[in-house]
Amino acid sequence: MFIEIMPNSDTPIYTQVMYQIKKGIVKREWGFGEGLPSVRSLAGDLGINMHTVNKAYNLLVEEGVLEKNKKGYFVREKTAIVADDKLQAFLQEKLQEIMIDKKIYAISDETFEEWSDTIEKDFNSEGK
Repeated sequence: MFIEIMPNSDTPIYTQVMYQIKKGIVKREWGFGEGLPSVRSLAGDLGINMHTVNKAYNLLVEEGVLEKNKKGYFVREKTAIVADDKLQAFLQEKLQEIMIDKKIYAISDETFEEWSDTIEKDFNSEGK
């Protein structure tokens, strides 16, 4: 299981599930077109409510990351995952928050670039 939940976090559990699924896709822990665990199975494995998993899965369907059919939830094919205008605006807001924090906490461009490179390398090296 690739999903790790922090129950005491300020981040809602469904958001953590969403992030962990996206991270798993980027790290190639789940391939495009591959099925995800059933809502009941994942909820049981994580010790969380089925409605929480269902909410996370359905929000990922809305974002276009997952698709649902009669057999369950699947990672959409890479060519089908496209950020619409609403999602692009949301991502831009998230990036703006990060850039504000970068300025507030005086994180140098060099440090920020190192962090970015480290994260990118992590995504590229795992799951191969």
